[in-house]
Amino acid sequence: MKTAPLLESISLEPSPAIEAYKSGIDRSLLRENLRLSPSERVEKMIAAMRFAEAVRASRVKAAR
Repeated sequence: MKTAPLLESISLEPSPAIEAYKSGIDRSLLRENLRLSPSERVEKMIAAMRFAEAVRASRVKAAR
């Protein structure tokens, strides 16, 4: 059985660029978020956006 030319060109070796970024990524946070359902992730995002809006509003209020 012949392998397709495309499959021959694909390397299974890790990309040096990806490996360089891996050291700076907290994978535990990624795993924690992936355990959440999509709706739970959206709720978490909305809560973060509301917090950011509250911080911005407090900065504007403090500047007055």
